[in-house]
Amino acid sequence: MKEKIYTLKYILNGLYESEREIGEFLKVFRFSLDFISPVSPWRLLYNLRRYKTLQMSHLLRYIFNIRDKFCQFKGINEKEGNPLFLIRVDDFPHWEKSLDDFKRFHGLMEEFETPYLLGVTPYLSLDRHNPFNDRFKLLEDKEVEIIKHPLIDIAMHGFSHQTNNPKKNQEFVGLKEREREEKVEKGLKIFRRFDINPFAFIPPFDRIDMRSYKVLSQYFKIITGGPESTRYLGYKVTPSFFKGTLYIPSYRPLSSYQRCIGLTKTIQEYDIMSIRRPVILSLVIHWARETKDGYNSLEELLKIVKGKVIYWKKLLSF
Repeated sequence: MKEKIYTLKYILNGLYESEREIGEFLKVFRFSLDFISPVSPWRLLYNLRRYKTLQMSHLLRYIFNIRDKFCQFKGINEKEGNPLFLIRVDDFPHWEKSLDDFKRFHGLMEEFETPYLLGVTPYLSLDRHNPFNDRFKLLEDKEVEIIKHPLIDIAMHGFSHQTNNPKKNQEFVGLKEREREEKVEKGLKIFRRFDINPFAFIPPFDRIDMRSYKVLSQYFKIITGGPESTRYLGYKVTPSFFKGTLYIPSYRPLSSYQRCIGLTKTIQEYDIMSIRRPVILSLVIHWARETKDGYNSLEELLKIVKGKVIYWKKLLSF
């Protein structure tokens, strides 16, 4: 019940006055954290294929249905609002791009006053797809100086962002529990040297399984995910309070496999900015990819979402 109440606080944003109302609502309304029900292993596999590119539309339909039912339950009409965006930025520092490249990216985020969650890797692999790589880069003072900015919420983006499997890109999946704990603790120790205490975790390659999630939830208040995590955790609504931690996956086509030009196209095609409900949507940006067009696509995206992006830290006070 606790997980469902806390999750509905996000889904019913702007509609409820107290948790008691949500509790009463749950007595008459069946609610699942999964907006696409797994039902069975076979059914989950079927859904993984069927909803490969249509995840977000099903998520929105599910959320709108719940909001409508809650309005009926309370006997109210929903007031118009605006969609709210969370922006997640992966891969800092980068194995190819320079700090000056990132400064240009951050400069635009600052110009448009756009807060974001930055995935920072404390001990970066310089050959992340090679499980036998032995070349790493430790986080540096000059990098920390720029990321300690008021617009930036810092997340731990893995320990090294190096896969542990030659056939699959995964840093935490497949490890023993103690190995996972050691990676997290080593990473947090590096962060503490710079007086940084990340409250969120971004899984490298967006791949996280249930065993990894349970370990990470002991250290972080927010864990993110994406299309790769659905095969392990299912299609959870986002944000959702799951096993003691806030889980915020980003779904296709707003997930991490597009550049900003694709995100802008998706927002326009789905007519997201015309939604008059304060639904919370997570966008994922790989900042280094935006260097290809001189950050022009990033700028176009920021123009569209300006004023509607919220701090990730704010979610912890809902």
